[in-house]
Amino acid sequence: MDLKYGINDAFTLDLILVPDFGQTKYDDQILNLGPFEQQFNENRPFFTEGTDLFSKGNLVYSRRIGGNPINFPTVEANEEIIDNSGNINLINALKVSGRTKKGLGVGVLNAVTEKTTATIRNNDTQEIRKETVEPLANYSVLVLDQRFRKNSSVTFVNTNVARNGSFRDGNVTALVWDLNTKKNTYNLAGNLKYSYINDIEDKKGINSQLNFSETTGKYRYGAGAEIITKDFDNNDLGINFETNHYSFYGNTSYRILNPTKYLNTFNASINFFSQFQKETGKIQSNNINFELNLKNKKNHYLGIGFDANPLETFDYYEPRTASRYVIIPKKIEGFVYISTNYNNKFAIDLNPSFSAFDEPGRNSYSFSVGPRYRFNDKLAFNYNFNFSKQNNNKGYIDSINNMSLAIPNTIVIANRNIITYSNTLSGKYSLNSQMNFNISLRHYWSYAENKNILSLEQNGRLANLTGYTTNKNSSFYSWNTDISYSWWFAAGSQVSILYRNNAGAFERNINKDFRNNVTNLLTNDALNHVFSISVRYFLDYNEVKNKI
Repeated sequence: MDLKYGINDAFTLDLILVPDFGQTKYDDQILNLGPFEQQFNENRPFFTEGTDLFSKGNLVYSRRIGGNPINFPTVEANEEIIDNSGNINLINALKVSGRTKKGLGVGVLNAVTEKTTATIRNNDTQEIRKETVEPLANYSVLVLDQRFRKNSSVTFVNTNVARNGSFRDGNVTALVWDLNTKKNTYNLAGNLKYSYINDIEDKKGINSQLNFSETTGKYRYGAGAEIITKDFDNNDLGINFETNHYSFYGNTSYRILNPTKYLNTFNASINFFSQFQKETGKIQSNNINFELNLKNKKNHYLGIGFDANPLETFDYYEPRTASRYVIIPKKIEGFVYISTNYNNKFAIDLNPSFSAFDEPGRNSYSFSVGPRYRFNDKLAFNYNFNFSKQNNNKGYIDSINNMSLAIPNTIVIANRNIITYSNTLSGKYSLNSQMNFNISLRHYWSYAENKNILSLEQNGRLANLTGYTTNKNSSFYSWNTDISYSWWFAAGSQVSILYRNNAGAFERNINKDFRNNVTNLLTNDALNHVFSISVRYFLDYNEVKNKI
């Protein structure tokens, strides 16, 4: 059941009970070789509609609710996992949001997910046992946002995840401010966040940011700083990749405020960013960036950008081991983005880019092309092709403790080439203003082929490693197709019919036959088929009450 109830003119209640998200858009999965998880877009309507208040402080990543289990089942040598759900079912969720006449915005979000278990079989005795990978859990968010002077606000945010039993709990509290002068000339923005994790070992951490900027006129500037302690953790209901650092940044820009003879918009900016590891002071990131964006009188867009990392940096995340780092060489890169006017029947997006490291043969390049054509007021198609290649990329593949190798207790790094192809097609045909057909198709293939194997030394440099023979190549390909029909047969009421097929595979052996890879995806047993019919009828409580 989905319920929307107007509490009064200012506040609305939204409620879902045992929701069905089967017709939600698929995720664009990629070959993820980095140290951090892939961040997905939120496509579930309940978590995308009316959620402006909950974005304050950037503490809520709603994909955590009903996401992956926090634990992986433990198995003995004679056991195997025969069932382990990758997703957690959402039992119910509600949100209340609105703003009073005095400018106080109030947002409350609460969701409950069910207990999830994995099924494990003993191969010797054939006994079956269950292991909890995610207990019954409650997710809650509270936001109090006070506006004043019509252009400033101070916000209190609290997020909490409570899991049943002796599992990890997480709580984050934040104070967020966005202050503007009366004439909106200057802005002072910032936040102070505090996290507390209740686990086997309790952890407390702080994340704070302060930014000052001029916000009017042709010439503008800004500067800021951020600090995050080692134990700051908001990943139970949020997402945060990097901790234990402090950073400084600044920017300056020029723009036109009114259209000129040749241009509708023009903006040029220079940005600076530096990040340091908090305990050692080693520089983790340094970047100087120049960007130019303009739109001419025909509404064609051009963007140009150049980036430079003028210093070697120390990457503390790629080794996946505490206190270890790998040195990243200096780098320069640039891109061009062209987008013609979408109001024309035919339009196209073009985006080539290139980067080069201060290391022989280590570079990357990519390009994307996206033509779109509107046949008439009823039919339109968009296509996009992306290709990228990274030459001599260096990345983690293993950690080993083998005395037979030249270096025991070794972090293994691969020197590899990474090639990625992506094709997407979307189209829409409108029978009328109430009936539409939609198609969405995506094919993705990316592989990383290791050329030679290296070991990470204590000083962050790389050395040749002999004796390592494990195949750590990676190849991931996926296919997704959605074909849907929707009919808005009454106000707020819809019939939706969806056919979906999808498949994906990860392999260590790389087959470079592009056509064969696509054929295998579409013909093997991994191709899943889904047919779904959804009927939603909007029942106006006031109208029913009046009739009664």
